Amino acid sequence: MFGWTRRDPERTPLAAPPPGVVHDIVQVQILGLLVTDTFRWKRDWATWRIRFGYSNESPGHGFREVTFFVREAAAQLCQHRCDCAEIVLYLSHLDDVKAVFATYGMVPAGLGQLSAIQHRDTYLQAAAVAAELASLARAPDRSAEDDGMSLPDLTWSIDGIGMGRVASTELRGRRIVVRLGVVSGNELWLVDVNDRPACARFRSRLDAMSKMGVAAAIKAYESRTR
Repeated sequence: MFGWTRRDPERTPLAAPPPGVVHDIVQVQILGLLVTDTFRWKRDWATWRIRFGYSNESPGHGFREVTFFVREAAAQLCQHRCDCAEIVLYLSHLDDVKAVFATYGMVPAGLGQLSAIQHRDTYLQAAAVAAELASLARAPDRSAEDDGMSLPDLTWSIDGIGMGRVASTELRGRRIVVRLGVVSGNELWLVDVNDRPACARFRSRLDAMSKMGVAAAIKAYESRTR
């Protein structure tokens, strides 16, 4: 879920994010993150970033309430340059980080609960790692992608409804089945080939039913039957 920043037309436009900092949905999926704000460091002058937690299930502790709290309460503790980006507080000085943590660091839930404190360098390193993981998620096996280009168009038979749908097709004497399964506590779309389950696993049903997904499953199936 992508967030959008509300901008004041009288303020100076935000600088473009440095290369390698902008995240995308694949990075979020591969890291298993639940995203509740935008994916870049919004204040280039800031050294520290503190993010406050919120809960739409708890009255008075929702996103809008926490946004107001950050601006009217947390930011008031800072003696040096700081700025608010909704539920995130950007700071320029470590003393302000310590002051905010001393006041709210032990708050277990509700207004004042801290969900993250990041230094800019750590954030950039994490973004770089996420970009590498995302590239693996997009093309886990280049040869499988190439093999997929040689496959004919696939015709699927669909049984069931919603997330319980099961897709099946016949390809070169093999029966291919795409279904939702659970692996290590995570819901993934599994590609079965003949009698072998989960020859390939994907987070997206479209990826699992794509030529690349089917080619990866067939390649894994063949490697197991040799």
